Amino acid sequence: AEILGREYLRAVASHQEEGRNGIGGGGVAPHPPILFGKHRHKLDLVKDSGVECRLVKECYMDETTMEEVSPKHANAYDVVIDSTGNPNGLTLAMTLCRPMGRLVLKSTCAAGVKGFNSAPIVIDELQVVGSRCGPIDTALELLEGNSTEGVTENGMMISPPLRMEKYITESFPLSRVRDALECAAKKSTMKVQLVMADE
Repeated sequence: AEILGREYLRAVASHQEEGRNGIGGGGVAPHPPILFGKHRHKLDLVKDSGVECRLVKECYMDETTMEEVSPKHANAYDVVIDSTGNPNGLTLAMTLCRPMGRLVLKSTCAAGVKGFNSAPIVIDELQVVGSRCGPIDTALELLEGNSTEGVTENGMMISPPLRMEKYITESFPLSRVRDALECAAKKSTMKVQLVMADE
């Protein structure tokens, strides 16, 4: 399940081993996964999840222009997950992924993109995987708080139950849907909850 929504890159550096996504919702990786994001206040929401959080501008040689990727990050990660929803994020994800690494696409930004350069996918022989949903039964257990930490029968690592409340900026009754939409339009908003129960 996508926890933080769009505008994030997740990277796993595993030194020739393939890591599994472990950001916020379970997984195994020999090194802590790195979450790159644009907003520090949003990254702070997952800093206690065993995830290394960094601002995306740290990937670049010049943090002001954000044009050339730093050699420290270029081709440095075995698995890169793009959930940015924009072509610049996808281009950065391809650059961060090591040759013959895995690029997981969690967003659909390709529609209408002009000048997209797919050459790095071919030249670096990247494995491109589309992923919109995971095992729904595991996700529901995590959300309901019924899961226990450990390993499932199929070898998948399970994290402690997810605490989603911290991602909700504000809750509104259905009768205040306009207020909810105004809140959702603010850049600082993570998620808005509409309560459908009887008022």
